[in-house]
Amino acid sequence: MRKIIFSLLMISSIAVLAQDPEDALRLSWFRPNGTPRSNALGGAMGSLGGDLSAVGINPAGLGFYKNGEFYIGTQYSSKTNNINYFGNPRTSGVNKSSLGTLGMVFTDDRKKGNWKSTTFSIALTKVADYNNSISYRGNNNQSSFLEKFADQLYYDGASINQANQNYIYGSSLAYQSKLVLPKLNANGDVIDYYAAVPVSGGLTQFYDATTTGSYNELSFAWGGNMEDKLYLGASIVMPMINYSKSMSMAESVSSSNAALFDFNENYNSKGFGLGAKLGLIYKPASFLRLGFTVHTPQIISFNDATNATMYSNTFAGGISSADLANNYSTNYYPSNFNYNVITPLKTIFSGSYFFANPKKPTEPLGFISADVEWINYAGTKYSSLDDSKSVIDYYDDLNTVIKRNYTNAINFKVGSEVRLSQHWMVRAGTAYYGSPYNKNQNLKASHFVLSGGIGYRIGNRFIDITIMNVQTKDALFPYRLIDKNNYYADAKLNNLIFNIGYGIKFN
Repeated sequence: MRKIIFSLLMISSIAVLAQDPEDALRLSWFRPNGTPRSNALGGAMGSLGGDLSAVGINPAGLGFYKNGEFYIGTQYSSKTNNINYFGNPRTSGVNKSSLGTLGMVFTDDRKKGNWKSTTFSIALTKVADYNNSISYRGNNNQSSFLEKFADQLYYDGASINQANQNYIYGSSLAYQSKLVLPKLNANGDVIDYYAAVPVSGGLTQFYDATTTGSYNELSFAWGGNMEDKLYLGASIVMPMINYSKSMSMAESVSSSNAALFDFNENYNSKGFGLGAKLGLIYKPASFLRLGFTVHTPQIISFNDATNATMYSNTFAGGISSADLANNYSTNYYPSNFNYNVITPLKTIFSGSYFFANPKKPTEPLGFISADVEWINYAGTKYSSLDDSKSVIDYYDDLNTVIKRNYTNAINFKVGSEVRLSQHWMVRAGTAYYGSPYNKNQNLKASHFVLSGGIGYRIGNRFIDITIMNVQTKDALFPYRLIDKNNYYADAKLNNLIFNIGYGIKFN
């Protein structure tokens, strides 16, 4: 557990918008995803082709198809989270089965000028699985979760009346529960707000969150083969996101174990957008392939809904955001928030070397492939069609925080496949995803992937089986403050994924 100072955004005085800087990574910091064959190779498919994963990595790879194909893949994920907060380790996790990749490929092998063939595809790919359970505990004598509400009221210059009713998703709950109080001058004017809890004596903090949902891409892709030398491809991508989070934050006095409060928040976000992927693969020799891909920024429109409840030992009973909305019906409290996100640009440089059987030089034996990705996490940008100054300022500040705290990152992927017989293949791969955080934040974060699998081909049918293990290091912030050090939990997350896919070739 370490401490770090963050510059934080000012939050709208009308209602608490739910986006945090971490949401930018939820939409861009992904482990390898695709077919079992692609995952077994660590995702190093940028210059290979002939696999449905090409629609999401490099659509030029569709140009290698000679026949049409139907494909379906499933995955089983087992997540284990080891989290250390103020020297207190805790383990949580979740298991989940789901659809992985589903799609169809159609080929046209009629030669048209220099084009030997063209291929079209429609596919649905799971890019990210949000199902997880996070839990950690720790004794903190530096700050309280309630101070984020006090910060909001102070920096918004909230009056007593505004503190009472204008922040129904957070600060008003704390204020009405008598957990956040005002400081008044001799004239009775508010000069500050503070958390009415004994921070210096030490607080035992409890954080629990359950998340569900997924990030899927619906792709319509085209690939072309020019004289078996140059392969070009393009895809129109429609991201579809469904994310839900139920979070509970509680604090008690460390010395007496007396409970102070429980804060519960439910958040749901649905998004739909549009983007494109453009790529090429060039074969300077029969044994060598070189690839280049650009994933354009995606524009995604989100609709979010949130509600919250707070229970306090200094206030009789609990109070919810629904209660406040009903009590202060003269104010307008949107039940849904609409905004847009532009995701980062990504480029991929790739190469593959094919080798033959030493005993039979004319017989292909396998290949080794590598991808290098560059992605600009700081390029994530939020916006809204709402012309309210407070909302515009919120997203401007959020974008500033993202630019300040995130940076460019390089990802490396390497994979190999060897043919054991006419029907059997064995594969192995690894990948390393660099930290998305700016170096001056001193945060350690990465994805490290090890994978392996087998493939079986007979006639026009094939099956692929893969095991992939993803080890993630990250920093989890239970809350953020403006004028104090922000403490985070050191997280070591492990995701063991079992993939199986089945395909049928057709003319």
